[in-house]
Amino acid sequence: MSAAEGASLSTRTIRAGMWTVGARLSSRLIDFAVLLVLARLLGPADFGLVATAMTVIYIVEAVLELPLTFVLVRLPEVTDRMYSTAFTLGLIRGLLVAGLMAGLSFPLASLYGDPRLMPLICALALAPAARGMISPRMVIFEKALDFRRKGMLELLGKAVAGVIAISIAVGTGNYWAVAAGTVSTPVVMMIVSYIMAPMRLRLSLADWPLFSSMTGWNFLSQIVSALNWQVDRLILPLYVDITSFGRFTTANDIAGLPFQAIVQPTAVPLFSALVNAREKGNLTGAYLKACAGIVTLMAPVMGFMALMAGPVIHILLGPDWSSGAPILAGVALTSLVILPTVPMSALVLVLDRPRLVALRSFVELAVRVPLTVVGIILAGITGAIWAKAGAGLALLLMTLFSVRSVAGISFRDQLRSSLSPMVALVPAAAFLYGVPDLTQYGPYLYPAIAVVGMVFGAIYVAGLYGLWWVSGRPAGLEAYVAEKAVTYFRR
Repeated sequence: MSAAEGASLSTRTIRAGMWTVGARLSSRLIDFAVLLVLARLLGPADFGLVATAMTVIYIVEAVLELPLTFVLVRLPEVTDRMYSTAFTLGLIRGLLVAGLMAGLSFPLASLYGDPRLMPLICALALAPAARGMISPRMVIFEKALDFRRKGMLELLGKAVAGVIAISIAVGTGNYWAVAAGTVSTPVVMMIVSYIMAPMRLRLSLADWPLFSSMTGWNFLSQIVSALNWQVDRLILPLYVDITSFGRFTTANDIAGLPFQAIVQPTAVPLFSALVNAREKGNLTGAYLKACAGIVTLMAPVMGFMALMAGPVIHILLGPDWSSGAPILAGVALTSLVILPTVPMSALVLVLDRPRLVALRSFVELAVRVPLTVVGIILAGITGAIWAKAGAGLALLLMTLFSVRSVAGISFRDQLRSSLSPMVALVPAAAFLYGVPDLTQYGPYLYPAIAVVGMVFGAIYVAGLYGLWWVSGRPAGLEAYVAEKAVTYFRR
């Protein structure tokens, strides 16, 4: 490859990454905006009912997931017959998911004691069916590193679904608004995908062997990941009322938004950075800086959310959701435990040890399931939160051992990389702990929480840079931001 071709490829890769991150952030903002509107039009019981139905659908969809796009992207040349095979496999998968959920709808409605679940599950099963039937020819754009159309497809689906959901919520005021929004997104994306990437629809399994090699490990990995993700939502409706379950799922979704908006979009750039660092012989330093950077960015966000859960819930969802504040606080605190584990997946993939990712999932599952079952039986939602904390601790320990095994990075160095932001968080958290209940400020709640947030951020940054200065101003996120700030003010 010539220098010009290399530069062109780098430019296209950066542009593709920017589109991917931008589209993901924009779609999450749309989801968040729709959630805020629906939360004020509907109640926790409506969200809880839909979440109960979607839990089983998520598991079935994840178990039957086929990596069709991944296979097509890897092929040097894709024929019409391959596209037809991919379309046929997606259609079969969609029919399996829809048929299986239709068959399970009655027993699940009986299990959870709510007859409304039967038609709701049947309707919601259309979402994964439509998601699996998006035009396979969309892969043409991914192979060309053109992610604009994929980003536009997702944004269009989210926007149309948001309008539909809000319109139904205003008109009916019941849970079908949430269900309609859930189904509309993949249906709109499926329809538009055939406009962007038209193809002649033919049923064929002639090239099935190309896809079969990817299904074994993927099937097993998807089962474990789905159970890790949904086990508490699967069990909780059996032991708590639907309103409490709605508060739990919504609090979980709010606590997960910072991860979706900040952490997930960094996966591809992080992988590329670690690959580059390995080639330069500096993989250890790059990994530790990545850990420190993620903890530095995310720790104050999750800490603020945990200690200001009451005002956050009041502002975002309204006073009717106030009893969900302790749930949000607990989930946000448990998230602090897993922050240092985020870069581990990228590291083991760079070192060609992908089985460690599966092993980590198995360890997490082995800890999470019994803790969740026992915790929910004994303490309901509180027990589920404690189970999250226990599983997070097991995940942290597994990460420490795995990273030491594959990269030779000691426990001490791994933990020390996250020490400074956690120590800097202590005085900032102490300030928040002394703040009175802001929900009593009535119309002054918004400016009050803004001021508190700014003071909290200032204390955290001051502590962070104080520790950075004392430790000799090492290279890292603090040094990068300080350099940019100095350059900006000089200009």
